[in-house]
Parts: sequence; structure tokens; C-alpha cells
Amino acid sequence: MAQSPPQASHPWPPISGTEDQVAHVAHARARKRTRMACDKCSSSRTRCDGLYPCSRCQDYGYSCHYDRQIKKRGRAKRSDKLDRVSETAADKSITNTPPSDTQTSQNQFPSPTEQEEDHISPVESYRRLSLQRQTHSHAATSITPLPLGSPPGDTFSLEGLNLQPTRGSARQGQQRQPSAPNGLERIVTGCPQPATPNDTQASRNSAQHRHSIPSVTSSPILNFTLPTPKPLQGEPSFGIPHDTWASECRYRCLDPLMPYFTPVFSPSLACDLVDIFLVDPGTSLFRCASPYILTRIFRKKSLFHPTSPRQTSPALLATILWCCAQTADISALLVPGSRANLTNALYELATFLISRRDPDRWRRIHGGLRTENEQWQESIPDHAMPNTTESNEPVGDVDDVLTFLLLCIGVSASDFKSDSYKWWSKARRLAMTLRLNQLDASQDLDLGATQAASLAEIEAKEEKRRVFWLLFALDRHLALSFNRTLEIPDSICDVYAPLPENIWENLDEIPLHSLPQRVIGPPTIITGAGFFEYFLPLMVILGDIIEIHHGQHHPRMGNFDSSFPQSVIKNTIANCEGSLERLAHQIELESGAAGTPMHISNLVTGLNHQDSSSRRPLAREPTTAMGDRSHMTLVVAYSTFILHVLHVLLHGGWDPIKMLDNDDDWITTPRFVECASHAIAASEAVSEIIKLDPELNFMPYLFGIYLLHGSFILLLFADRMPQLGPNQSVEQACETIIRAHEVCVVTLSTEFQRNFRRVVRSTLYSVRGGSPAGREEHKAARRQILSLYRWTRGAKGLGI
Repeated sequence: MAQSPPQASHPWPPISGTEDQVAHVAHARARKRTRMACDKCSSSRTRCDGLYPCSRCQDYGYSCHYDRQIKKRGRAKRSDKLDRVSETAADKSITNTPPSDTQTSQNQFPSPTEQEEDHISPVESYRRLSLQRQTHSHAATSITPLPLGSPPGDTFSLEGLNLQPTRGSARQGQQRQPSAPNGLERIVTGCPQPATPNDTQASRNSAQHRHSIPSVTSSPILNFTLPTPKPLQGEPSFGIPHDTWASECRYRCLDPLMPYFTPVFSPSLACDLVDIFLVDPGTSLFRCASPYILTRIFRKKSLFHPTSPRQTSPALLATILWCCAQTADISALLVPGSRANLTNALYELATFLISRRDPDRWRRIHGGLRTENEQWQESIPDHAMPNTTESNEPVGDVDDVLTFLLLCIGVSASDFKSDSYKWWSKARRLAMTLRLNQLDASQDLDLGATQAASLAEIEAKEEKRRVFWLLFALDRHLALSFNRTLEIPDSICDVYAPLPENIWENLDEIPLHSLPQRVIGPPTIITGAGFFEYFLPLMVILGDIIEIHHGQHHPRMGNFDSSFPQSVIKNTIANCEGSLERLAHQIELESGAAGTPMHISNLVTGLNHQDSSSRRPLAREPTTAMGDRSHMTLVVAYSTFILHVLHVLLHGGWDPIKMLDNDDDWITTPRFVECASHAIAASEAVSEIIKLDPELNFMPYLFGIYLLHGSFILLLFADRMPQLGPNQSVEQACETIIRAHEVCVVTLSTEFQRNFRRVVRSTLYSVRGGSPAGREEHKAARRQILSLYRWTRGAKGLGI
């Protein structure tokens, strides 16, 4: 016999009131969904008419029940949680009994007040939420926080970082940064807080949001929790008090990160990481620079000004600290697990902060912007609206481009190198949106304005140039590493070459009208020891070689004669080599060794092959001058090696297996002879580099891919030695390459260098001795390893 239904046959209450009200409701849109579905329809995700029993259960003979508990949206009250905990403990000692119909109807179905709330318009809902925020603002801060021994559901670990800025802890005059999402904020702080209009989406999807939190903190290594919040001047404080971090922080540029400091990520530790950021590469064996900070974009005097430092985004600061923490020789990071905890926490903080500034979050509509995941009924104003172009296109600023670039560099050096492409894509697209490649396109029209510009304006524009050229150089480097085409062609670069490093750092001391004349476009000659002065010209030449190499794979134009462009590139390399020789001669003049051969090993100590009388003036020179000469000598040695590798890339093959198979009979061509001579010369340059930089600390991130491509020819020589006979020079060159790969692995561990070292070592071992059967086994093992890294058409290089 059918039981009486727990509610009326229609999910809506009867319409009552005046005739106007009845007419207004009659014209309202009919509700498409029932108030509550039965348990069977809810579990099977099918439409239910809300009756008891419902029509679907009657048709299929199911047992119709309304026993499941209604879960309200949003975070539950703390009192309700404590009540449920006590009820759960009490239920363990008694036998569960089925609830009565009255209890079921009271617990499972909403009250008329809750039904009326479903009819509230978005505007009325916004007004009520604002009133609730004003009414409960003091009540939320007066609630006592949960102790550390709270139930597991109320404890939340966020990798030791506080993603909610500390209220009242930032210095006066500092711009407030966007806070964490409301759902995340209430979980992190441990205190119930009223919902705000900006957090409608987070509270509406609280169940999905709570399931998304573990993706931020699911690492099994990170098991520390946030400290218990303590009230401070009537408001809860989620970070370190002002007086604590003010005494520990030595750099004012870290002010934007102060709201996010915790005992795990303290200001003193952040300052130690900044000290690593200030270390120049190749200056010390005990305090090495970060391999991921290729060059400092901003002036040190501007960034570390004692009273008014450069305003830098918190996302960029967190990313810089994350790059430095990867390899920083700090005692606090030598404890097992501490480095992994800190780097993962800083990565989560950096990605959280940059996600708030990412233009990809927004889409253009008529009349403004809207977030990609925003629904029409939740179009509530957001305080974090991005800047826009004249065409209403969302853009960031130069800090965001550099943030994406540093994330790309750091991720590309990890085991999952291909994951870096998303950060590279964001950096490139944002730079093109900001038109960084067209900064000086109208330089003739803006000449008068440039001469009348202030130091701050010139500095800001030069920062943009340096960020663009770093993006340009990294495009060539990643194109070689991942076997892809160029994404920033030379033809779209209407930007002045960067200022020399010494002029850039002392820009405030140099009259603006006496700045050196520069040309627009990529430079091709080496002019100094700065990153943009020596590495950028090498990458310009590499870009030309990449263009020719991938042009040969074109299905219709690949058969064209490439001898003319190759000769042009060869002349460009020759001019670059000439500029490098002039730089080496300048080092000889400064070291007092003019007219004598250059001895790189002696330039490290500042001594030369002369008598004691000639060494006396050199001993009285400042230490900085000796360091500059040592740095310039490193630049000459590394640039010489890379130039030899560029010759190998221009005349030789890129894929090791294809080179070993020799299907196109490339070994018999004149190009092979030229390629082989430069490969031997590159190994000799590596030997000089190891004498000068025993740990290969100068450019470990960039050096690996050129060392790899310069070694493929030597691997071919070693593989052919059983047929051609032993060759002492080839064996010595292979030993030098093996030694260089071993040092690189120690300095900056990469899987492809470990694998290639094994390949070369096994090749020499099979040549020097072993049975023919063992040689075939070693050869098969070598091919299996080399097959991971291919540079054929469609292959991904190191991006496995």
C-alpha cells in the first residue's frame, strides 16, 4: 500500500496574494528542476518529478526513498561541525533506528524561507550578501580559532605558505595584492568568515573547490601546517607580525611578499635567497649563482634602493626566489627534505599569484571583460581587472612576461621538460600583446620625446627591451633543445639592442645625452662580457641555422639549393669570431700581456709569464678589475666553444642515430671534413673551459645542449674506430667530453647528459676491448638510449 507522500505533489508552494502578485508569478519562467529528487534518481542522475513514489520508480519497480541528507552550499558553520562530531561519537554507542516520516520531512525538505531564497534575483542576492558582510564582520573576528588538536576536517596544510595576505602586516603605502579565493581563504585561516560578492563562485561550488585543494598540497613531502591564527587588533593575523619580519628583512623590495611569509618561509630565508640572486656566475666555487637566472633584467640600484625600491609584482619575486632555491647553498636547505618543501611551496605561491594576473583568465565581451569560467548569473564586479589595450584586449606588464619566462626556464631544466612549453607560450603571447617587439618601430618620430624623457622613463623602456631580448634568445635556445621552429623571427624585431651591462648598471651616473648609439634589430657581433653582449649574438646566428635546417624539411621548398644562405651564415660566424678575437686582445692589453700569447689559466689569478717587476703594478690593481678580467676570459672561452658548435650545426647532421646509420652517405662529403675539424676544436675548447671553470658554474643551464650537439661527431668517430683503427686524438677528445658531461651532471643534474655519458663511455669500452658479441649488445643498448632524443622531422629533441 502506497504511503502518504512526504510533501505536496508539486514542488512549488501554492500562489497566494493579490491579483497583481498572482499575475506577476504567472508570467514568471516556470521552474525546470524539482526541489529534490529521490535517492534512486539522484544516484542515477536522471530527472525526477519529486513525487512519492516518483513516476520513474513506479515504472521500473524501484524502491523510492528520500533518505539522503541535504547538503547546503557553502562552508558549514563551526557549531554545526562540532555538533556533528559529538553526534557521531554518541551514535557509536547506540543502535541506529530508521527515522520517522515526520523527522524525514523536517530534515530532508527545505523550509518555506529557503524556498523563497531561490527566487531572489542576482541583484537582491548581492545586496543581502553585502548586508551580511557588514553585520557579521565583527562576529567573524571574535570567534576563537580552532586549536591545533581540532578534528581532521578542520585542519589544512598549505605547504607552509600563507596564500591569504596578512591583514595589517604590510607596510604603509604598499598596494594591496589580490587575496586568495574565498573558499581557500576560509580553509587556510581556520576561521569562519562571511561570504563576499566576489566569492560567489567559490562558495557556490564549495564541494568542488574542496576537492580541488589537494591538487595544491597533495605532495607527500609537504606535511607541515599553518600556525594557529592569533587575533591582532580585532582582526585575525595569518602571517608573521609586523615587528617580527621588519627586523629580519634586509631588502625593502621584498615588501610585496610580506603578507605571505610564515615560519617555514621566513623573511631571513628570503633574504638569503636574494643574496644568491646577487651572485654573478663564475665568481665563486662555494657560493654559486642560480643557473636559472640567466641575467638580471633590472638594475641592482633600482631594485635594492634603500628607501624607494622598484615596485615588483609578488609573483615575480616569488618566482625569483623559487629559481634561487633550486640550487642555493644555504645551511637551512641542507636538511633532508627542506629544499623540496621550500621549492614546492614557492612554486605553488608563484603560480597562485601569477594566475591572478594571467590575461588568459579573461575574455573580451562587448563593453568590458569577463572571466573565462564566469556564468551569466554571477557577473559580480571583480577588483582584479587587468589592464587592457586600445582594442580591449587584456594584458599584463613586463613583470608578468619575466615571471612566465623564469617559470619556463625552471621547468625546462626538470625531468618533465615539455611541461615548460605552456609557460613559454604565455610569455611569448603576452610579449606580443604588449608589442615589446615594436618598442622602437617609430624611433624617428619619437626622437625628441626620447631626448626629453626622464631617467625613470628611459629605465622602464630599457627593462622592456631586455625582457624582449631575453625572450628572443631563449626562443633560439629552446628551438634547438626541443627541435622546433622559431616563434620570434628576426623580421618582426624593431627594438634597439640592449645597453652594455656597465652602462645599464650605472645609468643614473651617466648623462642621458651621452648614451651610446645603437642599431635596431638583433646584433651579430660580440661587444662585451654581459649576457646580451656575447650570448645574444650567438643566438642570432643559431636562429639563422635553425631556419635553414627546418627549411630543408619543407615538402615543396626543401629541395632548393641552400649553399648561398649557408655561405652568408658562415660569413656571419666569421665576423663574430673576429669580434671575439678583438675582445680577447683587449683582455691581453688590460692584463699587461700585449704582444704575447694569451694564457687563459693565468688570467684567473691575474698573473702572466713576465718577471716580478712587471707583476708589481698588477698586484696593486683592485680585486674587481681582476674579477672583470676573469669574467671576460670565461666569456671568451665559452663563446669560442659555442662558435665551433655552430659550425657543426651548420655543416653536420643533428640526429645521432641518422648520423651513425649514414644513409645519405654524408661522411664522404666535404661538409663532413669541416664539421669534424670543428668538433675536434670544440673538444679542445671544452678542455680550456674545464681548466678555467672546473665546476662549469658559469652557464650550466645553457651549456648542456651545445655540449651534446658538439659530441655527436665524436661519437661517430668512436663508433667507426673498429673499422678505421685506433685514434689517440679521438679517444682524448671523447674523454674530455665525458669529463665535461660528468661535471655538468654534478653541477646541474640532467637525465640526457647522464645517458649520453653512458653512451660515449660504453662506445670507448667496446672499442678498446671486448668480444664481437659484446660489441653488438652495447651497440643495441646505445641505440635504445639515443632513440629517446631525436632531431628528425617531427621529433621533440629533449622534450620527451
